Amino acid sequence: MSSRSRHGAGRFAPRRLLAQFNERFPCPSAYCVAFSGGLDSTVLLHALASVRDALRAPLSAVHVDHALQPGSADWMRHCGQQCRQLDVPLQALVVDAAARRGESPEAAARTARYQAMAAVLDARTMLLTAHHLDDQAETLLLQLLRGAGVDGLAAMPAVRAWHRGWHARPLLGWQRAALRAWAVAGRLHWIEDPSNTQTAADRNYLRHRVLPALHARWPAAAINIAQSAGLCAEAAESVRRQAEQDLASVRSDDRQCLRLAALCDLPPGAASQVLRRWLRERGAPPLPRRRLLAALEQLCGARSGAAVRIAWSGHELRRYRDQAWLVRQAPVSLAPAPLDWSGDAVDLGPGLGRLRRRLGPGGID
Repeated sequence: MSSRSRHGAGRFAPRRLLAQFNERFPCPSAYCVAFSGGLDSTVLLHALASVRDALRAPLSAVHVDHALQPGSADWMRHCGQQCRQLDVPLQALVVDAAARRGESPEAAARTARYQAMAAVLDARTMLLTAHHLDDQAETLLLQLLRGAGVDGLAAMPAVRAWHRGWHARPLLGWQRAALRAWAVAGRLHWIEDPSNTQTAADRNYLRHRVLPALHARWPAAAINIAQSAGLCAEAAESVRRQAEQDLASVRSDDRQCLRLAALCDLPPGAASQVLRRWLRERGAPPLPRRRLLAALEQLCGARSGAAVRIAWSGHELRRYRDQAWLVRQAPVSLAPAPLDWSGDAVDLGPGLGRLRRRLGPGGID
């Protein structure tokens, strides 16, 4: 199959969508469309409803109200009306999507949305989101600008294991223009989110400023970028398989640590892949690339018997007896009750140290 047909600049048709479900995706116990009421999810829901008799499982929808827009309650009513007309069961959820300190509003809304949907979907359900080819191109560009490796540049997979079932993106083969043309021809009604036109968010800036300029010079830019994402996904899979083989070769006999002699004999790129995969397998937060390379340098460059300790996010990477160990830092527990301090030296508890006073010249009594 040519890259052009796989990343299709062609017309959208529900029968082509159905072929993808039957030939490429696992068979779930239910399909659930993440239905925002916007153009893309409206196309996905209407297209699947039109071929539901040929689907291998029942079809439903879920709508998440982030309560961030003044008209969000109207959007929920619109989604309910659309689902009633299509005779598709709908779950409507309201979430608190307020961003925490240091978190972007987009990331906070995405996290709240997926957590809410995961909580209400049954096991072996396939969540369907309406990401399309242009979204894929935007995602690769964002990852590229963040300095991502092949895992990040692989962008969004068409289907992946998620929660207790799967998360699939069946529209990745079509551009936004093809979806809009199908919706207009079918006289569908959808919601235009005013926040999508604001360019403060990185994705919207790419969508409205960068990609139009690329398309003006290279009309097939989005198709080619999405094709690159597919090639990166293939490369990432090859890297993953090699890293798994290398990891098996450097594990200790009890599988709890890594043999440093074997790890440090690997080429630097392979060693970093092994360490990154091992940390992920052990449940540790990822180390930024610079710190990961520094950790490898310390583990491999220290003299035998030297104490090496790399600490981050409640975890520590240590060298002991020529092996690499990952340990979790003991959590600091606060005193269970307020302390009525008399002024005498007192231990505050594990991890909190000792409190004492020292009289200084002058000052207050």
